[in-house]
Amino acid sequence: MSGAGNDFLVLGPEEAGCLDGDATEWVRRVCRRGLSVGADGVLLVEPAGTDRVRVTFLNPDGSPAFCGNGSRCAARFAVWRGMAGPNLVLDTAAGPVPAEVRDRRVSLRLAAPRDGGALELTFGAETLVGRSIHAGTLHFVTFVPDPSRAPLERWGPLVRRHPLFAPAGTNVNVLHCAGALATLRTWEKGVERETLACGSGAVAAAAAARARGAGDRITVVPASGIPLEVAFDAAGAVTLTGDARFVFEGRLSPEALNGFPPAPAPPRHE
Repeated sequence: MSGAGNDFLVLGPEEAGCLDGDATEWVRRVCRRGLSVGADGVLLVEPAGTDRVRVTFLNPDGSPAFCGNGSRCAARFAVWRGMAGPNLVLDTAAGPVPAEVRDRRVSLRLAAPRDGGALELTFGAETLVGRSIHAGTLHFVTFVPDPSRAPLERWGPLVRRHPLFAPAGTNVNVLHCAGALATLRTWEKGVERETLACGSGAVAAAAAARARGAGDRITVVPASGIPLEVAFDAAGAVTLTGDARFVFEGRLSPEALNGFPPAPAPPRHE
């Protein structure tokens, strides 16, 4: 499935049952682009009661996390599989998340992001000013004149493993906001590269823009070009809405998991 450009492998309980317990190594192999299927992560979705499902998200390095776009895809998958109706609750790493599925448009109701305030990070002779925001998972957001020209491929690994964010690290976002329209690029920890979209990154970016005077409804356009809508209520809680689509169903060949070196270990903090 794809959520605004974030792509995921989604497994129901029957498929997840074939993994024989610990899915970490399977995830690290199957997410290898060019050698296996390739994905920004794996979602395990199972019923947890009436109109309620449990969602486990694993990054490509096998680490668990909360994923906004992945949760939106999980909600649509659960409705499609008959696990729940279109108004459901997801049990996620960030706690219970109400969701609404309307065909390919899926909305999540998320708790108010936690603003950690302004930060100034130094790398040798370079200083990067931004904001730390927790939106289900930790994000660092820095404003730039043009995200397409920002050296995210250099900043991403440096900020991601900065000692200030040890031991788990942070996602890294470069953002430009003009009124109610924000342009965003995100480097995701656990994926260890730029992704085409990030749901929690969109929420963190909107929160950072709101802290600088933007309104309560912000359209965030990630690298995929597929917009995500972020709306804040009076208490600061968030509704995240966007595209969640099915791409293909298939049967994995045993050759998709063998015959190539193990995935690199997650980066260590310096």
